[in-house]
Amino acid sequence: MPDIALAVLAISVLIVLVALLQPLAARLSLPHSVLIAGLGIALGSVASATGAIGSGGPLSEFTHALTGGEIRSEAILHIFLPILLFEAGLHMDVRRMMDEMAPILTLAVVAVLVCSLVVGVALWGTSSHELLLCLLLGAIVATTDPAAVIGIFRDAGAPRRLTILVEGESLLNDAAAITLYIVLVGLLTSGGDGHGEADAGGAPLLFLRFFIGGGLFGFIAGRLAFMVMRPLNRFPVAEVAFTLALPYIAYIVAERYLHVSGVVAVVTVALVVGSTGRVRISAEGWEGLEKVWALLGFCASTLIFIFAAMLVPEFLRDATVEDGLLLLVLIAAAFAARAIVLWGLLPVLTWLKVGQPISTPYRVVILWGGLRGAVTLALALAVSENPLLGPEATHFVVVLATGFVLWTLLINATTLRIVMRALGLNALSATELALRDRALHQAREGIAERIEEIAAEQHLSPEVAKEAAEAYRSRLSGLASRPFMIDPKERERMGLMALANRERDLVVEHFDQKLMSRRTTVDLLAQVGRLHDAAMTGGRAGYLAAAARNIDFGPSFRLAIQLQRYSGWDRPLSSGIADRLEMLKVARMMIEMLQRHAEAEMRRLLGAEVWQSLNAVLTTRLDACVAAIEALRLQYPDYERRMSERFLRWAALRLESAEYDELRNQQFISGEIYEDLQRDVGRLYETLQKRPQLDLGLSTAELVRRLPFFQGLSEERIGQICKLLKPIFAVPGEAIVQAGDRGDTMYFISSGAVEIGRGGRKFRLGRGDFFGEMAVLISGRRNATVTAIAFCKLLALTARDLQALASAHPDLRRTITEVARARSAETERTISALGEEEAV
Repeated sequence: MPDIALAVLAISVLIVLVALLQPLAARLSLPHSVLIAGLGIALGSVASATGAIGSGGPLSEFTHALTGGEIRSEAILHIFLPILLFEAGLHMDVRRMMDEMAPILTLAVVAVLVCSLVVGVALWGTSSHELLLCLLLGAIVATTDPAAVIGIFRDAGAPRRLTILVEGESLLNDAAAITLYIVLVGLLTSGGDGHGEADAGGAPLLFLRFFIGGGLFGFIAGRLAFMVMRPLNRFPVAEVAFTLALPYIAYIVAERYLHVSGVVAVVTVALVVGSTGRVRISAEGWEGLEKVWALLGFCASTLIFIFAAMLVPEFLRDATVEDGLLLLVLIAAAFAARAIVLWGLLPVLTWLKVGQPISTPYRVVILWGGLRGAVTLALALAVSENPLLGPEATHFVVVLATGFVLWTLLINATTLRIVMRALGLNALSATELALRDRALHQAREGIAERIEEIAAEQHLSPEVAKEAAEAYRSRLSGLASRPFMIDPKERERMGLMALANRERDLVVEHFDQKLMSRRTTVDLLAQVGRLHDAAMTGGRAGYLAAAARNIDFGPSFRLAIQLQRYSGWDRPLSSGIADRLEMLKVARMMIEMLQRHAEAEMRRLLGAEVWQSLNAVLTTRLDACVAAIEALRLQYPDYERRMSERFLRWAALRLESAEYDELRNQQFISGEIYEDLQRDVGRLYETLQKRPQLDLGLSTAELVRRLPFFQGLSEERIGQICKLLKPIFAVPGEAIVQAGDRGDTMYFISSGAVEIGRGGRKFRLGRGDFFGEMAVLISGRRNATVTAIAFCKLLALTARDLQALASAHPDLRRTITEVARARSAETERTISALGEEEAV
């Protein structure tokens, strides 16, 4: 049994060594992973040598204490892999990943299958091993290690899109490769994986079940996790602790009990938490979560690499010249498979318009940056531990997989910076250089002026201050002589993207300050993401189009309208209108803050002309927001006032809490008093969490009483009429009646306004009017289209109920008929007169 104290000491020393390797890697301009692999190989060599000669000593004890004398694949995969995958998915920009989903899935899933096939066929034709074993080796070497590549990209200043592609690929790549590995091992061992369904014909279905099943379970687990975490919102430490258990629960439940891919499950859980956790976890909890998981990810990635690298000396101990030749075949086949995907399949995505074009330099870097690492070695170790595969098969897989990992680390990783430099991917574009110069000029000019102010404040000599300021200004001479060469349209596009980024930060800040609900925050973040992407691809026109879509009524709102209309269920529509009002009021506040930011920063950085254009765009957005808010306020003035009052009370509580923070920081109040005061604020804040319920005002009796048409009727007659009428809610822009449709319903306008389009002319009706009666009276088709131009509360009367109304109240039918005839005649005269005017 291993010495626990010595094992803890060994791992602690190992973490210290790993930390010290970071500055060394920077000094040597080498990837951190290369030095970590070197450390692991060195430790493995020491362990192998001391074990062979039976010597003891501190070094031997150190190496054997790390793993108790034996490294097993289960320990590597079950302890470190869930952390590694969860940390990578947690920090993934899911929105940007979704934008690049087609190429990412191609690189991650399709490329794994292509690599396994190309490598398998190549080795099958050049070795004596069976095809399935060669395909298994292809799946093992298809796993990529993103740590080294991303580190190089970050240091070299690689474009963000290139980093997103490689991060997204590596995140899903391991999931696909490990899933394929499990399927192929099952085929090789005749169902020895315990599922009893591993046959060549069922392999594709088994792969899909593993992959898709893991994704579905991961998504459900992620959503359930947030439900369970809801009571922990006020306990940041508990929130972070909860997330520590999530990847292990997802991994083990998926693998052991559901027999789906645990790797895919962990990745999906991480993406769910990373994409929505920012608004579902408290600000303190999220900040702590990011820091804790960054540390865990660093430790897991380095330790898994060291433990895997320690196996290299043992794996290569019995390597032969024939293995070396097969390794060359493997290297050529693996890179050929990657090239097939990059130059053969990705252009097809562009042609099909499901993915943006990827430039040749990007593809070259992705090809050369396909490094292999710890996961490949861990899977090779798992093969070596499987007694059903036999010693020859084990030797074949282990030696070639290990040799391929060393090749990518020693050749590809060490030369990747050179490749990027040769392709110019580490250099700023002409646009970025121009903007950089502009920013430097503006910053340094302001600093030079501030030097003289500091000198005056500190009572320093004016001569000294002047000399220091002039010396600083001399650094501006080169920048000032260069013209600002960015095209105004490009500057405008960059300004719009910057405004979208700033708006996203404002939304997060206001959520952290508890000035908006979680639902509104999620909606606004999604809207800001659409604005950013639209500005990036479509400039001003795209940004404005996205802004208009953000204001428009979404699918969920329209579904709520249909539910109310056909089932009478008001609650979804009531919540939808309340959500819309809250979203619009917050959006208006954000746009006004953006206008001030644009004037203060964008005008100085991008120029007055571009600032004016940006301000015009924001004004267009603001006008649309104000108009939409006004439409709701006119329909529900009392509710709008109550929501405004709630927001002000919310803001007041936030200010009160901030005052207590300041008093505590200045030591005016003790910790006990501070906690007591904040508890009072918390209780008041909880009372404001529940939003006031919106009454849609669709009571049939109330709507009937508002109509002049039914004024003077007795309560009994009104009650009879209410049984025949159905309340309808319509939103601006909704077509209530379409020309050409069969008319079976007429409508009374209790509130709001509609526009009637007929014969190329438009007419408006308001409260107290009715429409749609002509087609009902003559049992014909509609001759006009009627569109709501405001929020409308209508009363619908079907043709059958009109007959019932006429039988009980013949005077009402007579009035409707007379109004219809008069309106029809007036409409015809108007159309005829307008036609004559046009002819003249």
